[in-house]
Amino acid sequence: MKTATKSTKQSAASAAGTPQQPPLSQQPALKSQAACEAGLFLSTNDKWSLAYFDANDLHCEERELFG
Repeated sequence: MKTATKSTKQSAASAAGTPQQPPLSQQPALKSQAACEAGLFLSTNDKWSLAYFDANDLHCEERELFG
């Protein structure tokens, strides 16, 4: 059975379009620091909820009735 080398796996992953990130040298001490480095942020307004509670949508009526 032939095993793939590390460089073969990396080239296959890059050919598939997956981004390559270097491994972490150490874990961040703060979760907020890790989120900033990864580019993960929570929304600061309620724009996401406008479509969620559309009165013309049957799903919205279900949310209000059963929620």
